[in-house]
Amino acid sequence: MTRETVRLALVSILGASITVGAAIAHSETTGIPEADARIAKMKMLGENMQAIAAVAKGEAAYSPDLNKNAAQIVSIGKEMPTLFPAGSGGEKTRSKPEIWTNKEAFSKSITAFQMASESLQTAVATGDQGKIGQALGATGKTCGGCHKPFRTPKDH
Repeated sequence: MTRETVRLALVSILGASITVGAAIAHSETTGIPEADARIAKMKMLGENMQAIAAVAKGEAAYSPDLNKNAAQIVSIGKEMPTLFPAGSGGEKTRSKPEIWTNKEAFSKSITAFQMASESLQTAVATGDQGKIGQALGATGKTCGGCHKPFRTPKDH
């Protein structure tokens, strides 16, 4: 992967993380406890991705503490199948009905994220900026691979 490809992937990740943060900030509460818990987890996911992105882009120095961010991402990935119980959707959540009506595709999206996040954790452990950038880009693609088919646009 070239530096330019890594840079573009990181820009995508950062954009997705900012979008997640903005979505969280705009919605204090949905009135659906399960959805509010999910939104809080997604905010946490975005914050951890941003910390890793800063290192991958050279904006922050690598620290072994980054392994905690990667572990948190993996942990949230493992929780994802439980974060979308029936009845936790609706317009305020931006969750599309396809999450529950196309469970197989949604499950595949979650599995792709889980696998990518584990690769990201391995890359972070190396401390190699290039490897971290590549793995972060791959993880970010899985985020978009779920957001596009299973989340309504912000201005819906």
